[in-house]
Amino acid sequence: MYEGSHRPPGFRPIGARRLPATREPGAPRPRRGDHGLAIPAEDHLEALSAFILRNLPEARARRLAQDPRVYALTPDREVRAYGQTVPWGVERIGAPTTTAKGANVSVYVLDTGIKVGHEDLTNLKGGYAVVKCRGRCRAAYDDDNGHGTHVAGTIAAVNNAAGVLSVAPAAELWAVKVLSGSGSGSISGIVQGLNWAIAHNNGGKPKVVNMSLGGSGTDDQDGLYCPAIRSKDAFHNAIQKAVCDYRITVVVAAGNEGDNAANHTPAAYDEVITVSATNSQNDWPSWSNYGPDVDLAAPGVSILSTWHTSTSAYNTLSGTSMATPHVAGAAALVLSRYPSYTPEQVKGTLLQNAESTHTWSNTSGHPHPEPFLNVRGF
Repeated sequence: MYEGSHRPPGFRPIGARRLPATREPGAPRPRRGDHGLAIPAEDHLEALSAFILRNLPEARARRLAQDPRVYALTPDREVRAYGQTVPWGVERIGAPTTTAKGANVSVYVLDTGIKVGHEDLTNLKGGYAVVKCRGRCRAAYDDDNGHGTHVAGTIAAVNNAAGVLSVAPAAELWAVKVLSGSGSGSISGIVQGLNWAIAHNNGGKPKVVNMSLGGSGTDDQDGLYCPAIRSKDAFHNAIQKAVCDYRITVVVAAGNEGDNAANHTPAAYDEVITVSATNSQNDWPSWSNYGPDVDLAAPGVSILSTWHTSTSAYNTLSGTSMATPHVAGAAALVLSRYPSYTPEQVKGTLLQNAESTHTWSNTSGHPHPEPFLNVRGF
């Protein structure tokens, strides 16, 4: 699910040079040599009938302002670019207060790719494409849809005084493009992407996988976490190997069908962290999937993040896909502080620190007892 695009104010710096002295239309034109002023040609603004006067002493400025040929003299002032926006979800979970920022953690975004060259995603280190980007692409794993770029921005948009602030701005991003420009893919493609994330040499840093995707299916080993005899289902088996054998924390979306997450994979698998979506009123939308397989709730309605249409584009979307990266970023915060933690310990830490939703309103029409993500204290 998604909502219309939105670009917050101030993403393009509003630059300014020194402000000019101007004259009233029809008034005699001052000359460059008047008042003993030597004005360079580039400071003579013909189109505005104005001059830029640099390093003018205050006494001389007062005399100049009294010249009848001068319409006005405006003092120069400093102008700055507007700072970055903190999306409501990042603020709500307490991410700006954290000490851990996700440094020395790699987050693999299995999605539609990530916009290469985006101003807020300079921590994109590279990637891999199962489904190659089509159109104007700077790499095979570039994003030709937007979904993956939006997810990546919530996880780890850098803290650079522009754009948006993320949950784990010091984490590094890796794009694993398993979905096409239309947002579709296959189980075999996702398994291939997981295989790459497992095998990829990132220098030994802890790994997190974000999968804001899913389809129909059930858990063939329901109630079993990393069983000795692994699943014969290829998708489940690949996730078990990532989590249980390679200690990779996998975070997935609950789904947007307004259905029990037990009917959807990978949301139903016990080895992952499954995430539902909430709105800014501490409530769940009717479309957020529910049930015992959902571990955490996180902001997922009207989420502002990075977008793929340009290197300075931003967009507002809704869905459990938007909630999931809040938790993936939170997992990166935990691993930044405790790099030896297993996925089970990461999940336990997030659950232990989570906010109770016992007193929340729930107008979704579905049971949502899961706690709400909270990273304060990390």
